[in-house]
Amino acid sequence: MIKNPIDFENQFIEKFGDIDRITLRSLTKNKLRFELGGDETDLNRVSQAKDRSSQILQYCFNGLPIWLRIILWDKEGEMDLSNAGLAIETSDKNFRDENEEDILYLYLKKYSPLIVSPIVTSIINYEMAEEPSANITCYFVDFDRSIIMNIYDDRGMDVYSPNKAIIEGLLNRFSSWAINDV
Repeated sequence: MIKNPIDFENQFIEKFGDIDRITLRSLTKNKLRFELGGDETDLNRVSQAKDRSSQILQYCFNGLPIWLRIILWDKEGEMDLSNAGLAIETSDKNFRDENEEDILYLYLKKYSPLIVSPIVTSIINYEMAEEPSANITCYFVDFDRSIIMNIYDDRGMDVYSPNKAIIEGLLNRFSSWAINDV
């Protein structure tokens, strides 16, 4: 049972190895990169990126428990997420690690698009200079199925799982958005 940042990080290493906690970019096996904004511009790009990321999140996590590991890159990060509509207290469990970076951990017993949507919106809007936005990095994590998702901005997202069947399922379902093969 995860009760604090140390428990989370130990579980993370056990399930995924000692991989980068900021980006999944360097992983070469069992990772998919999806294009979100595509050739769209301005608000159409933002809308498409939100829609695609929401569909992939729903596919991966619908009805399942999910952890969110959120790095707040500046002091306004938590306030920016709140302004975007994230109510931290609606999570089933939350705690933070303030040793090196300000890291917020949220646990949902059941994936909720309503709770996750402000995070997705904040990430996608940040690089597009749209509001609401927050300078954050978020890993969406399912320890039971061993899957991590990171929406890095309006351009795309990375999904990693040591379980090749999960990656193949995603590739089959969203092949037209996939940038790379497994």
